[in-house]
Amino acid sequence: MAASKVMKKNISKRKVASKVMKAVAKKKALTALRSKSKISGQRKQRPASLRGISAVCINLERRPDRWAGIQKSFAKHAPWMKLTRLNAVDGSQAPPSEKDVTAKWSTKRLANMFHWYSSKTIKMSPGERGCCASHIKAWKIAAKQTKPLIVLEDDAVALPSFEKSLVQALKERPRGTGAIWLSSKDRGTPRRVGEVLMEPDYVWTTVGYVIFPEAARQFLKLRPLDMPVDNIMAWHIKHGTVKAFSVSPAAVRQAQTWNIGSDVPHSDDVAH
Repeated sequence: MAASKVMKKNISKRKVASKVMKAVAKKKALTALRSKSKISGQRKQRPASLRGISAVCINLERRPDRWAGIQKSFAKHAPWMKLTRLNAVDGSQAPPSEKDVTAKWSTKRLANMFHWYSSKTIKMSPGERGCCASHIKAWKIAAKQTKPLIVLEDDAVALPSFEKSLVQALKERPRGTGAIWLSSKDRGTPRRVGEVLMEPDYVWTTVGYVIFPEAARQFLKLRPLDMPVDNIMAWHIKHGTVKAFSVSPAAVRQAQTWNIGSDVPHSDDVAH
């Protein structure tokens, strides 16, 4: 009888101990979950140094696939950044005014710089003219702001280094900086001037860049644009109209190799 009571007492103690252990384990699990949620929430917050900086993505209405793609990319590597879709100008359907973009352009300036170019006057393709006009729309937005604007084309892919490179580049930029290219592509040899900041020789592509209001106003003064937008920006940066830098490691890249799967046929192919 006494042994039976002792057994029951031991069983009761074990049950109590089991309940206590389960309660402790549950509390630890909840604490860990709350901690994980807190960290996750912090990761989704915009870095303090980027507050007030907005972003637009130039996207043709007929390319919802690209709009979905870039949103997915930035949700992964920069979930804190809200992308605003900027309806691209379709040069084949709604050509821009020649007051904004010329119909023809000369490759002479490029031929004087790069041995693979010959000097020709050629028609700018509808895609190039539309691309010029689309970036003009972005510059008009930037020109009215007090903070810089991130301009992205819809084939941009955010890289794991996006946030770190962007934050560090903005920290390192010297006074008077007008733009920061978020890619590392260059037709020459860039020079490192900071941990991530590079002084470009001739920036290549407009897949992604940060533009400051004053620089946006400077580029708007260049209308009508008489070169495709990537070349006219690179040309005037090289010749000091706007002080610009690029970053390495890159913050973005193009989804595909240059000129592969592009919506913008390049008119200067005939001058190579």
